[in-house]
Amino acid sequence: MSTELDAELTGSDPTEVVGELLQEADADSEYYLVDPPWQYVSALAEAGTEFDESELPTLQLVAQRDTLVSLRQSFVAASRAANLVEAGTLGVRERNGGGDTPTIVADERVYAPLLMDGTGAAIAARSGSYVEHAADAAAEVWESGESFSLRTPALDRLRSTMETDLGETVRADFDNGLSTVAGQRDSESFEAVTAAVVVAAANDILHYDLSRWGEEVGLASKATFSRRKGELEDLDVVTTEKVPVEMGRPRQRLQLTNEYREMLAEHGVDELVARLAG
Repeated sequence: MSTELDAELTGSDPTEVVGELLQEADADSEYYLVDPPWQYVSALAEAGTEFDESELPTLQLVAQRDTLVSLRQSFVAASRAANLVEAGTLGVRERNGGGDTPTIVADERVYAPLLMDGTGAAIAARSGSYVEHAADAAAEVWESGESFSLRTPALDRLRSTMETDLGETVRADFDNGLSTVAGQRDSESFEAVTAAVVVAAANDILHYDLSRWGEEVGLASKATFSRRKGELEDLDVVTTEKVPVEMGRPRQRLQLTNEYREMLAEHGVDELVARLAG
């Protein structure tokens, strides 16, 4: 049986293509994303933030381990995807066995996500034997997959707990820095722990309070925060001031060095975070 093709969906990038697919989606439907290119996985995480969770279909992502590890290692994409996971909208599984041609199966259509010199496109097929069996085949691949943990806190939860534990200004500064980096092409390199230490230092936050928050929210261990603080001290970005407490060892207040205080005043916290953590 021949396959009938719809017009292709094209955009300036994969995020635009995925956004258009989600815009057309029925919230009661189920989408399977089987072996999508990494760019489309990142695009799914970004485009999903533009919708209320109640507007989205159930999204079942099953991909090769290297693709999912790339997702986990990109804080920007992983934290956005974790929002969808916590909302029950997105499931993530590691594919068992060899890969297939990348497909997105949804609403009696099969989309083939494409990349053409950085431009995104998706060809949609809506009839034929392949389309008729695609949903069952995708469901089978999904069922045989293994659950994959992003090991990244959901961005909404990170923001809300940061505001509660460290203050509204710290959360706003972190948001501003993240937004600047997220708009850059190499946003996958964003280092969230470095950003948190820099923002905390810009606001004279105790290292103890920062590392406790970071460990409790699942961003990183206290040891990781201490290592990153030490690295930034070695680079003369951050310094500390001892703060006496009633019992126990004095605690350390994070501060920027004079050089970076001047940079903060001149360029703003978003540019400072982009330079140091982007």
